[in-house]
Amino acid sequence: MSLKAIEQLLQPRSIAVIGASNQPNRPGNAVMRNLLQGQFDGPIMPVTPHYKSVNGVLAYRSIDELPIVPDLAIICTRATRVPAIILQLGRKGTRTAIVIAAGLDNLFTAQGTNLQEQMLAIAKEWGVRILGPDSLGVLVPALGLNASYAHTHAAAGKIAVVSQSSAVCVTLLDWARRRRIGFSQFISLGEGVDIDFDELLDYLGRDAKTSAILLYIDAIYDGRAFMSAARAASFNKPILVIKAGSYRETSVLTSRLPPEKIGNDAVYDAAFRRAGMLRVDDLRELLAAVETLANGKPIYSEQLVIIANGNGPSAMAVDALLARGGRLAALDENLVGQLQPLIHSGGRATNPINLLGDASPQTYQQVLQIILQSNSVDNLLIMQAPSALTAGETYADAIINTYQNYTGRKPNLFCNWMGEDAAQAARLRFADAGIASFRTPEGAVGAFMHMVQYRRNQKLLSETPESISDRVPYQPMAAQKIIAQVLSEGREQLSATEVSAVLADYAICTSKAAEKNTTRVAATAEPALAPPQPMPLRIEVQLDPVFGPVILLGEAASHWSIRSNAVVALPPLNMALARYMVIQALAEGKIRERQGYAALHMPSLCLLLTQVSQIVIDTPALRHLLINPVLVAGESIDVGAAQLVVSAEKNPYPLAIRPYPKELEEFIRLRDEREVLVRPIRPEDELTLQAFDNSQSKEDRYKRYFAELPQFSHEQMARLTQIDYEREMAFVAVAKNATGVEQILAVVRAQRDPDNSFAEFAMAVRSDLKGIGLGSRLLQKMIDYVRSQGTPKLIGCTMLENAGMANLARKLGFSVKYNRDEGLIDMELNL
Repeated sequence: MSLKAIEQLLQPRSIAVIGASNQPNRPGNAVMRNLLQGQFDGPIMPVTPHYKSVNGVLAYRSIDELPIVPDLAIICTRATRVPAIILQLGRKGTRTAIVIAAGLDNLFTAQGTNLQEQMLAIAKEWGVRILGPDSLGVLVPALGLNASYAHTHAAAGKIAVVSQSSAVCVTLLDWARRRRIGFSQFISLGEGVDIDFDELLDYLGRDAKTSAILLYIDAIYDGRAFMSAARAASFNKPILVIKAGSYRETSVLTSRLPPEKIGNDAVYDAAFRRAGMLRVDDLRELLAAVETLANGKPIYSEQLVIIANGNGPSAMAVDALLARGGRLAALDENLVGQLQPLIHSGGRATNPINLLGDASPQTYQQVLQIILQSNSVDNLLIMQAPSALTAGETYADAIINTYQNYTGRKPNLFCNWMGEDAAQAARLRFADAGIASFRTPEGAVGAFMHMVQYRRNQKLLSETPESISDRVPYQPMAAQKIIAQVLSEGREQLSATEVSAVLADYAICTSKAAEKNTTRVAATAEPALAPPQPMPLRIEVQLDPVFGPVILLGEAASHWSIRSNAVVALPPLNMALARYMVIQALAEGKIRERQGYAALHMPSLCLLLTQVSQIVIDTPALRHLLINPVLVAGESIDVGAAQLVVSAEKNPYPLAIRPYPKELEEFIRLRDEREVLVRPIRPEDELTLQAFDNSQSKEDRYKRYFAELPQFSHEQMARLTQIDYEREMAFVAVAKNATGVEQILAVVRAQRDPDNSFAEFAMAVRSDLKGIGLGSRLLQKMIDYVRSQGTPKLIGCTMLENAGMANLARKLGFSVKYNRDEGLIDMELNL
């Protein structure tokens, strides 16, 4: 990953256009025209041997003749020339290029190498980063930068767009211009053979000018890199995604990947949810979502209040709301009592509020004013069907003025002005005022439900899982010994006895006669007296070519497909994630509780799913696991039959999310002979970490956080405990107290920058445990870990008053500098 390369791409100080042209139908002409019209504040240098100037700008015959080294080169030539141009740019010193041409992977050199491979090899040798091929270019409106051949410009705004489809790019640009919606960055990724989603998400997730990110995806090529970057970015801002190729037939037609490398759409869906992103189904929903992101704000409840001037419009909105799992808010009696005098006979003062067809703009204004002053409504949809009495924009002005002039807490406002010509002027008024408006009731409700689903995904992202480590004994070494024996015999399929033994090592009970017993009971018992049958479920582990091992859950069936019969989750699973998986299966009808079958016992099934997840984590050789049927009868779960396939070959599809690194656990003995466990932090540590933080003295907390901070919220603690082991690490020293409860004694954490050029650490030791060597041992473990990741430098800072930390750092080899102007001590260790 390289943020420097992305910064050079999106904030260049100088630009060269290779293949610039005066012919109006050439990309080299459109790019030059857009750059000049965009008022980019920097040198724009056309390179072409065919013209002395392009669009009135002096041209250079070759890259070598350029008077300065351009930060960014836009290559507008035919595909066959691209590798040679990358070589020339590399020699010149340019480090970022946009390649507009497509089809390099279908063109070959005389030696049989395709031009795309040749281009990438040259780029890697010279350190040139490439956006594309088949890229439309980039737009950064706040900088006046339109480095694209798009047909239009973009206004400045706060939404970033990254799209693999140029056609979707130009469609969004065209639509947004009419709706007065602007963008912070607009990036056409093209084929993404070098710069890809992960690096762009890392940059945009940190970009202060970007408040929301929108992705259009054809395919992901590196599942782990994508998931790591997406999870980090979605903690900070909403990410919406639309993915083409819901059906495999579509993906085969549109993807440049071979069929065996194309991931399953249901797995993509699971990955997006796991990363806290929100997926929309089509371009219409995407456009509605853009409007919401541009003009909305985060929602804090899921209940909606609707105001309309007729029963028909409000009924359509309520139908759409209920169909998508939304809820109407109940208005309190006091609010209803204030609204009632404003509404004529036949109308309704309860939710949905019906003002009737003859409602005046003043009535809308008065009703909105009362609702705002009540401070009891979080989300408000105002609808208006065309009126023959007053123009739609007059109603819009009444709403806008009332809403904007109110100085108290405001609800999230959505508007639906129905109709076409009669509503057009009103919609433009709302767009100029920064209020989300929609053409249809379904569009408005859909936009609201996008925000609801995003809120749910974010809550899932930070949900604290129940700790089960003490209740689930497992013996991974014993299971691995069985698998190693199978592989040594040249086999891949384990026998039924071997599978049962492996499952038993993970405390999963197998019963060979379970399925037959279930059938016999069903056949012989009297219907009125028959005990509930066990619910037959199916759990399967498959390898996805993009996201690696995935866990499937559904009902046992003879004809079974991942799309129709299963819900999907990416391991590793904990109890919270497993519970979400089961709830999803019930909500989607993939598991149905039926009369005559035992009731589903959620904790037991969730526990089984986490056990299966642990098998996946511990077994890189695993290629396929099928447990079918899983017979669930309350707390009793039996495995009727299971199959396990392994392979001695290296797994080409690793886990998309790096699991808890248990191999880093270590027991250490301190100077006072106390033995403590040092291990990576886990999501389950939230309450224990909160207790540790609360136990710190006021002085120690001040030294740690450089300020007097209140107690951390659940969301803040979730960020500290639910870390991505792919890019950060936190070690805790834990020991049990006299009553057997585990306590955190100290914590050290380090986060690498995306370029892995350094890691920054911070540490805290319990106030009453200093001077026994705990801090020294913990920091040394972090030093060793960061060094093992190939990070060249570990840095940190502390307050001038914290001499103890400075002395410890010096003892461990850090250079320590006192920055008295800033009141800080800087610590740096070259690794």
